[in-house]
Amino acid sequence: MDIDINSIIATIIQVANAFLNSGFFWFVKFILAIYVVVLFADMVLLLMVRGLGGDIRNTLMGAPMPLASKKKLQKRWMEIENRLKLGDAHQGKIAILEADKLADETLFFIGYKGGNMKERLDSADSKQIEDLESLKEAHDIRNKIIYDKNFRLDKEEVLRIINIYREFLDNLEII
Repeated sequence: MDIDINSIIATIIQVANAFLNSGFFWFVKFILAIYVVVLFADMVLLLMVRGLGGDIRNTLMGAPMPLASKKKLQKRWMEIENRLKLGDAHQGKIAILEADKLADETLFFIGYKGGNMKERLDSADSKQIEDLESLKEAHDIRNKIIYDKNFRLDKEEVLRIINIYREFLDNLEII
């Protein structure tokens, strides 16, 4: 009994080619293709329901970011800076109030707990927010503007406070 290896290998290759070209195998490939498409669609829908956008913001930034568009936030910031260009002390105070409101909304959307900005700042950690103490100081200035009608700020102080808010928002890549 002389077994020829080459003929056995050739027979195996013929059988494998016949199977791969058979109608049954094409049917299996068709069913698997439909299954993969349905599986992919399910994954996309699951990620949409779960809120993939928030997860990406959490992953990239370490915290969820505001849902407002960056252009909209930048436009609000430009309005604040335009108030400063007027050079009026009253407009400087309004710019500080608007910058504080923008920072407060940002803290809220990021997920800091509290009923107001002071509580949100108190719940923050200096490892999470760069120069947290300066931001608290800027918020205190905002409170003085609100509660003390005789409170005065010179132009340099207004610019310093606005720069604190600018750095905060810039570090979060909001403006």
